[in-house]
Amino acid sequence: MKNGKRSTFAGIFFGMMLAPTLMGCSSNGEETLILKALNCEDYIGESEFEYVDEETGESYTYADVLSGFEEYESAKLGKKVKVIYDTYDTNETMLASLKTGKTTYDLIAASDYTIQKMMSMDMLQPIDRSRVPNYNEYCSRYLLDVMESITAPINGVEKIMADYSVGYMWGTLGILFNPEKVHRDTGVDEDTIKFDMQDWESLWDTKYKNEMSVKDSMRDTYSVGIMKQYGDEILEAMTKSGCFDMEDGSYTLIPGKYEEAVSTYNAALTEIFNRCDEKSVREVRDVLLSLKENVFGFEVDSGKDDMVKGLVGMNLAWSGDAVYSIDRGENEANTTIYYSVPKTGGNIWFDSWSIPKTSDAEHKAAAEDFLDFISNPYVAAANMETIGYTSFIAGETVHDLIRAWYDPRSYAMYVYHDASGDDGCTWEDSDLVYAEYAEEQGFDEGVFTVVEDGDPANEEDRVYDFEFSYDDETGYRFQDGKSYYRLVNGKPELVAEDYGYFDMTGSTYDEAVVDGVAMTWEEYQALYNQVIEEEALEEDPEQGEAYDAYLEENQIEWAVRDLSYMFDGTIDVEGYDTESESPDENPFLFYSDELETVADEEGNEVTVGRQFYAQYPDQTLIPKLAVMRDYGENNIYVLKMWSDVKSNNLPIAGVIVFAIILAAAAVLIVAFIATKKYYHTYRVARRKAVSAQANSKNNPQK
Repeated sequence: MKNGKRSTFAGIFFGMMLAPTLMGCSSNGEETLILKALNCEDYIGESEFEYVDEETGESYTYADVLSGFEEYESAKLGKKVKVIYDTYDTNETMLASLKTGKTTYDLIAASDYTIQKMMSMDMLQPIDRSRVPNYNEYCSRYLLDVMESITAPINGVEKIMADYSVGYMWGTLGILFNPEKVHRDTGVDEDTIKFDMQDWESLWDTKYKNEMSVKDSMRDTYSVGIMKQYGDEILEAMTKSGCFDMEDGSYTLIPGKYEEAVSTYNAALTEIFNRCDEKSVREVRDVLLSLKENVFGFEVDSGKDDMVKGLVGMNLAWSGDAVYSIDRGENEANTTIYYSVPKTGGNIWFDSWSIPKTSDAEHKAAAEDFLDFISNPYVAAANMETIGYTSFIAGETVHDLIRAWYDPRSYAMYVYHDASGDDGCTWEDSDLVYAEYAEEQGFDEGVFTVVEDGDPANEEDRVYDFEFSYDDETGYRFQDGKSYYRLVNGKPELVAEDYGYFDMTGSTYDEAVVDGVAMTWEEYQALYNQVIEEEALEEDPEQGEAYDAYLEENQIEWAVRDLSYMFDGTIDVEGYDTESESPDENPFLFYSDELETVADEEGNEVTVGRQFYAQYPDQTLIPKLAVMRDYGENNIYVLKMWSDVKSNNLPIAGVIVFAIILAAAAVLIVAFIATKKYYHTYRVARRKAVSAQANSKNNPQK
């Protein structure tokens, strides 16, 4: 798995004890099928969520994903199923345990290369794709194509991985970095740091010595060594493809070259990325040994927390962990952390569910029901909200979730009432109803909204379960365009209208409606920035440094992100123009307010991002992502390489210092022993002399 979870041996032991027990009895005497699932820890939705049955339109609330599946099976399919859910620490320990035959499961979630191994060992059975219609309908077409391009030999015949597994989560490997922390430690300018982190070579740059921790993961760290060792060849492949602007500093994909880049550059990168012959492994070992001299150390699962705590300034990270660190950094440490997949590309990984051959027909059918259930977009969204990683599943529900999380149009449509009563507040700073103000106004009880075109005096038109979002620090937030009433002496009294700069009532993702006037979101940005400019002039009529600083801090500039590869074919596009370059007209495009453009001294520009960039790479990055396959028979070379790299965790300088310390200690020990022996001899001689003198006094005749 890509989140380095802790081991849960108790869960596996519990599973072993239950292995022979495949059926049980429910409280009403009906037979219950026991479905045994094995997954990485903390890798499934554990929070309450809403599930909508698309066929009937009925809505259900489930406590978590596992119990939700059990209820779904009972209500929808009339089956009594109990899920026994165990966890493991690493793919390697899990596979070693399964190979003993002492444990059996009906479902196993594992990383891509491990599934290849299990296929080669003939441990898995094909999945009946007709029984997972949700997966067929909502799985990203791009990710499915990637899985269908990977094969593994089963009894000497190459089989497609997509026939033996159902995709679960996916992501990238990149560099997580905190420019402020690195600047404090090294003195390097923050923009320079942001620029450098777009290049794998920077990890070897001595100006960043001891700033970075790298994964104690053979495959992930090996992939970085590949990008370093064959960097020149990779650049040559980019140039030869003719698909990238090699003069712009970030090697940006040329518009209209996506398909060609996938068939040319991505194919070349994938070949380089999967070199694991003895010579290649030896070369990569050497560059990793030099990398070790420059990094702070190896980590298994502490890197994402170390970044938040400020213990390290850079970390080789999985994208899901990057989202975790960036969120915590902003919410808990008031620090801005970034994530980068360097400009030549890197690793794309995925985790999938498979069904072992040990599962009989009845259990296999229940396992496929489970796979179909978790492939429903409502369940996929619930999983994402709990674990922070990115689901294989797209669809309208996930699309809406991503818009709510990252698209600034969501914020623009929901401006909040200002507790201070001051005019001109924005959602970005002061327009929150703080807890004390809410309590003073009595907003904590008895407040209601009114249905569209309703009468607040009519009890049937009142809605009391409106969406107030409450937090101890910020209090309530109001949805724009709604008026809030409270009954005073039995009559409705208006208590709040939540308009910020503009009344956005009627706005949608397709168009902005500002104070009743419809416009594009590009026009909205211009209008918003005009208001900010007027405020800046009030602050600094001379248009000096204060004026410029105010504009830079408050004006908005939304970039456009293309997620066609994720949502194409999974959402309804009727009435939209999927060829348009505007997010107003093309639902595959999203606005983003998190991207920054920085330049080096020569004017070369690169773009850096944070959560949204880590969660969903832009379409232009997709051709730069390569799958690292199982090493097969060459695994012996890679294992030996990793042993060499890990055999001495101290850098060369540390080894020298340690050797000096040992030598000094040896000298001290020898000196101590010699001194002790000398004083022992001296004391013995002295005692003999004293004894002889005493005897002489007692026996004068002698």
